[in-house]
Amino acid sequence: MVDLFNPAGAQRVRLLLAQGQLAQAAAWAAARGLDPGDQPSYPREREYLLLARLLIAHGDAARALPLLGRLQAAAAAQGRAGSLIEIGAVTALARAAAGQQAGAAAALAGALGLAWPEGYVRVFADEGAPLAGVLDRLLAAQRGGGTLTPPGVPLAYLRRLQAAFRPGGARAVPPRPVPAAEVAAPALAEPLTDRELQVLALLAAGVSNQQIAGELVVALETVKKHVSHILGKLGAANRTQAVARARALGLLQ
Repeated sequence: MVDLFNPAGAQRVRLLLAQGQLAQAAAWAAARGLDPGDQPSYPREREYLLLARLLIAHGDAARALPLLGRLQAAAAAQGRAGSLIEIGAVTALARAAAGQQAGAAAALAGALGLAWPEGYVRVFADEGAPLAGVLDRLLAAQRGGGTLTPPGVPLAYLRRLQAAFRPGGARAVPPRPVPAAEVAAPALAEPLTDRELQVLALLAAGVSNQQIAGELVVALETVKKHVSHILGKLGAANRTQAVARARALGLLQ
């Protein structure tokens, strides 16, 4: 049974959904007082995204779509690109489950338009086979002369995503950060530690601070300190700039 009140519970509920254990996932959502008619706040965004995934798994995508629309509007108003990417991926799942294939492709393409410049992969691959199907249809349309909305997403990036859904692809873990001893980055006055490189790889994969805390089994405040140190050492104002500079320096594979 899931510990419904453990802060890491949401991570385990996502695993339950992937395993098809919907009753336990539904019990978690009920214990949290989650309702698809709610107006979700940003601190509970991950919980409501899990609720949307649960509704989709239960064959109730029609109830998930309005909730996802409210999540998307809130994220857009606050300029949270990472949230918009994940919400777009789940929206693509919901529309596909509702039989809205064109809408699913459009939702995924919109998320990809935000994601590809920074090389996001895991945020999509973690959604599993249903999203892989939407991506396959998008690739088929591209090969058939169709266009993406928005245009300009490289076909090579789409193929990289497609490979990540396969067993042994990039789905299970983010790229291994290069150990500090192996990094040659003369432009950095102070090199990143091994732990900071690990956090950096997760940032590049589109993982939130809370998710990083769960992944590394550390406190959220510890993650925030690591992120702050990474930004300072890279001379970056935000995550996007940090990832871009890290790629330019060869700190990410």
